[in-house]
Amino acid sequence: MKRFLVVLVALCAAVAVAAPAFAVDFKYGGMYRARWVHNENLVDGNDDGYGDTDDKGNWFDQRLRIYFTFVGSENLQLVTKWEADTAWGDESDKYGRHGGGDIGADATNLEMKNVYLDFNIPNTEVRASIGVQGIALMEGWVFDDDASGAVFRTNFDPIGVTLGYIAAINEDAYDESEDMDDFFLELKYEGGGPIYGSLTGFWQHARDNAGVEHFAEEGAMLDGVFDLNDAGDVTDNDLFNLGANIGYKTDWMNAYVNFIKNFGSYDYELGTDSGSGDYKGWMVEAMGEFYWEAFTFTLGGFYTSGDDDNDDDIDYFVYPDGYDGAWSVILGLDGTLDVDTEVGFDAEQSIDQGAYYAADHPTNLFVLTAGTSWQALEETKLTFNYYYVMTSEDVVSDENGDKDDTVGHEVNFFLDQGVVDGLELRLVGAYLFADDAYKTNNDDDDAYELGARLQWKF
Repeated sequence: MKRFLVVLVALCAAVAVAAPAFAVDFKYGGMYRARWVHNENLVDGNDDGYGDTDDKGNWFDQRLRIYFTFVGSENLQLVTKWEADTAWGDESDKYGRHGGGDIGADATNLEMKNVYLDFNIPNTEVRASIGVQGIALMEGWVFDDDASGAVFRTNFDPIGVTLGYIAAINEDAYDESEDMDDFFLELKYEGGGPIYGSLTGFWQHARDNAGVEHFAEEGAMLDGVFDLNDAGDVTDNDLFNLGANIGYKTDWMNAYVNFIKNFGSYDYELGTDSGSGDYKGWMVEAMGEFYWEAFTFTLGGFYTSGDDDNDDDIDYFVYPDGYDGAWSVILGLDGTLDVDTEVGFDAEQSIDQGAYYAADHPTNLFVLTAGTSWQALEETKLTFNYYYVMTSEDVVSDENGDKDDTVGHEVNFFLDQGVVDGLELRLVGAYLFADDAYKTNNDDDDAYELGARLQWKF
């Protein structure tokens, strides 16, 4: 017995000595936020509850994100990110949040946000990420979302190269016709000087799937020719976005221009009618930030194409699934009070006369913006932004079928205040002075949004 005990002790000692060679380091972090949101006229644009709709909203919600990374070495790590969303006082899904906020509070609401391997490919200069991960291209104008796929990065100084694949849709492993696969290539100039830039190509191979949320959410953006809500209407659907970015950055300024052009085509069959069309839309954005002592000034805008004819070509600027081109609080879904609302998504405007879309996928919109922020104290920052918003092509502005192109004037105000040890409070006030093109109501009433966000990143 003593002999076996000696052997066991020797074995444990050997394992203890060898363990550090196989040790896995552990990193963690995350974010918690709690918000209050209050808004009015973000749905129907009418103070009187147009269509028996009372669109005044008021609620509290919260979000927890927790990140765990298992590090084997500098060449290998497993990244995991988890999320739990809760609407206070509600046990079911509401306002884009999940349940668990009622008395009792139990809920099955822990989401897998990211799980992926990040590693160096041996004997190469290539870093690979395999799994469900966050992917961002051209500040959301092309893509910015979590998705399953594979991304490969390398550097040919001064050019960084990123090649990727996204499994967008694969609901039936035995039927490829409804699959949607995305492929992208990004070349980024990283010379270290004041000039920077990138060139991005993104191919959404949607096969017989509508594959574009513009169509999936509200229907025909094709001047009423047909409705692409049903994926069976579309065949051989391929969208290709080619984007370029160039910028100039110094100690006192940062200015850049983004440009994206739609290419590709699709076929359709709708009853006895059939045909085909090309993607012809485009967008351009120009922005500048200028720094002076405690102040930052911004000036710029963007233009996204609309459609002014009745052919099958899509002249609207089109996004692939996975966009996030957020820009303002009310019309632009900027991320502070980012609960999905229906601003700009007026299906009535898409019947024969075209439409505009706002939120994080602006289409048929022309926006000019100016703003300033002031770092008043070490922990106190005030920001004011103004947006003039109009449509690129006229849309229906009232129930009589009249047309207009002015959506309105939006102003945003933020007060960011440090509370304690990294805990931050942001107060938000936003007001839209609505004009005729905001909705198809005869009376386009103003919209506003108020809120507060308490957030700690750890």
